[in-house]
Amino acid sequence: MASAVGEGALHAAISELQAQAGEAKVMFASVSSAEQLQGMSEVLNLIRTLDQAMVQFYTLVQTLKVLEITTRIESARLGSAGTGFTTLADDVKSLATVIAEHTRKIGDHSQLLMNQVASARERSQKQLSAQERIVVEMFSQLFSGITELESMRADSASLVLDLARGSKHVTESMGHVIASVQFHDITRQQVEHVEKILDQAVLEMNKRPRDEGELALGAWIRDVLRLQAPQLRQAQEMFRRAVEELISNLSAIGLNIEGLHGKITAVAYADKRDGSSILDTIRRHIAQVMEAMRTTSGHISETSRTMSRMADTISTVNTFVRGIEDIGAEIELIALNARVTAAHTGTQGRTLGVIAMEIQSLSVDARTRTGKIAEILTHISTLADRLSELAHSSDVSELVGGIQGRFETVLDHLASLDSELGKNIGHLSELGENLVTQIRSMTSSIHFHGQVSTLLLDLEKEIGGLEDKFKPFAEELDAARQPEKLRDQLSRYTMDSERLVHLAVLGQHEDTEQNSDVNLFGDNDVELFDDNVELF
Repeated sequence: MASAVGEGALHAAISELQAQAGEAKVMFASVSSAEQLQGMSEVLNLIRTLDQAMVQFYTLVQTLKVLEITTRIESARLGSAGTGFTTLADDVKSLATVIAEHTRKIGDHSQLLMNQVASARERSQKQLSAQERIVVEMFSQLFSGITELESMRADSASLVLDLARGSKHVTESMGHVIASVQFHDITRQQVEHVEKILDQAVLEMNKRPRDEGELALGAWIRDVLRLQAPQLRQAQEMFRRAVEELISNLSAIGLNIEGLHGKITAVAYADKRDGSSILDTIRRHIAQVMEAMRTTSGHISETSRTMSRMADTISTVNTFVRGIEDIGAEIELIALNARVTAAHTGTQGRTLGVIAMEIQSLSVDARTRTGKIAEILTHISTLADRLSELAHSSDVSELVGGIQGRFETVLDHLASLDSELGKNIGHLSELGENLVTQIRSMTSSIHFHGQVSTLLLDLEKEIGGLEDKFKPFAEELDAARQPEKLRDQLSRYTMDSERLVHLAVLGQHEDTEQNSDVNLFGDNDVELFDDNVELF
């Protein structure tokens, strides 16, 4: 588990996920709608300029109509001399009609252009707004999820180290518990010492002739009994405390393991929340980003198609503009013909000559105006081509699949690592639960210390009863004591605790530096079961 959540495969997979998310963000940011939006605004301004320029053609048409009427009036005034001007008036009328028709069609197509660009611009505005939201929200959520994943991995690595230290502590604690089980040997040894000295007392009573040194023997037996009762009490207390400490230590180990079990379950870095893991959340964020990129690509493709339709519309408008240019040339021919006809009529045709000059002026005006319109259309066409190229270069729909595929590969790898880690966690959890169950079962079944304590206390009471029988003879027995034999007994003890009891009971009559104020049964500072205790 330490290898899984450390600097190994999991860390590398999260780093790869981070890199893929960064690449996707850069690619998405490169799909710039802002430049397209600006270009469309320029196109809309040019179309408005085109409309304003086309208004002047309506004035041109009105002027032609006035010239046509004036020509007819002047032709009628001249009578037979102005017959040729009737044809001139018909030509001017025809040209005015054609110019009006072309102007209307150009206006219609200009409105079509306006609608196409306005619609595309509105979509681009929405796209730009959505794109900003995606960059700010979706990618933020995605990177936040990845950061959380890395944070959970780091926390898991730390928890695993805690788990390792905790497991080591449990092992050491169990070792101490196993070592402390030696208490039964210590208690057995103390009881055997009591048994041996009592057996010795019985043996000496049986082998010594009656009335021979009875006081000395009685004094020694009384002192032996006086020593054995507290020795048994100490053995009982030590045994009881040792077993209770064993139970307490085992229970503490059980609690420690339960704490470790809590950490084990917390190690799962893909912690489920509302039925979904952090990996599921990240996968959902990635799907949202990919869908947004596809949607954006769709908008861009639609913009590209709009630009293509604009190009077709502009081509059609150009056709009408060229028609107006051709009409300008025809107007110039009509004006020239009118001047020739006016010259033939002499002085009477001077008015028609003025009309002919006005018609010629209109031809120049028509050409100038169509030139400006052609220039506007050229600008629109150039912008449309640039926007179309921009839309084509910004179309990342073919790249989205590859990006999502790489994301899926990394996520599947992370899911595999998560599954493996989950199995290890489950196994450790099961081991911990089983161990706690075993410890609880063991500690709840330990009662023998109560039975042993009862037996030892009964023995102590019985020995105390025997000692009480010597009280009527206390003065005689005190005078006949044999301290050298008791000193010999002191030297036979194998444990300091026995020596302390011996010296405390007898009031430290022997030559020793021990303090007389010895607490036999409440000194918690005495280390009874140190590893260096020599039992035998």
